[in-house]
Amino acid sequence: MSRSTRLSIAVALAGLVALSGCGSSHPPLAALSRVHFEFSGVSDVKLVGIPIDGQTRYRSIGMLDLARLGAAIAANQVPLEFTAHLDATNPPENPVTARIVALDWSLFIDDRHALDGGLAAPVAIASGATGDVPLSVRMDLAQMGAGTGRNLFDLAVAIAGQGTVRKDVRLELHPVIQTRLGPIRYPYPIACRRAGQESRVSTR
Repeated sequence: MSRSTRLSIAVALAGLVALSGCGSSHPPLAALSRVHFEFSGVSDVKLVGIPIDGQTRYRSIGMLDLARLGAAIAANQVPLEFTAHLDATNPPENPVTARIVALDWSLFIDDRHALDGGLAAPVAIASGATGDVPLSVRMDLAQMGAGTGRNLFDLAVAIAGQGTVRKDVRLELHPVIQTRLGPIRYPYPIACRRAGQESRVSTR
């Protein structure tokens, strides 16, 4: 996160503290302005139940799986499931544990909105530590208009970060951090692109 981004968040938080009638001496509020998020990747990718990994190729899919994919296309319901992983870093200069109690997110693929979701369970990040924040994703690739079974398969592989086709995968985050004043929502959405893509973390 850039210095200007951290500064703007800190200014917004100062406004929140002023409105609440409290001073700026509450260390949990600093946790909100300093936690750093990165979209580290995806795991457990399945297309209509077919596992997708670095070794998966369309030509290696068995006849039963091809039939399953064809039936899903005919029904116009092609579920893709995966876990998106965020690295949340609480810097060592931040003296308190940052507890993420909620996190609304929106998934974009090549700047096209795919779906929205939330955090399944709270995550606590100790001072100076980086923790994994897993987000369960289930989407219908039929709604992406990819067409044929091969195209849908290639799209699933690209979303998984495998193969030769590249897709820009972005998450927009709205974290909520628990503080002494109660839960406080991050003042700006955070846009995180998957590791290996340009502009890994930014604000909008």
